[in-house]
Amino acid sequence: MVTNIQMRSKGTFTLPASLRKKYKLEEGEVLTIIDLGEGTILLKPMVSQVNKLSNRIAKRLEEENITLDDLLQALDEERKIYYQEHYVKK
Repeated sequence: MVTNIQMRSKGTFTLPASLRKKYKLEEGEVLTIIDLGEGTILLKPMVSQVNKLSNRIAKRLEEENITLDDLLQALDEERKIYYQEHYVKK
């Protein structure tokens, strides 16, 4: 797909609606611009490392059939153990 766009004042331009829809780009989306040289630039949606990691974790939990309740219960148990080890005098 080849599309022409026009740069406006302050360097702004509008991505065509068809591209925004195709790549699920919404208002406020952060893009990375990469200078490939010789006047060629590449725009790439910036993917948050937090989002990327949380998606990997969610996928793994689903594969292991672990629920949010399972995680919260395990966290509560770990807190109790930590408290016993660090705050209860023996």
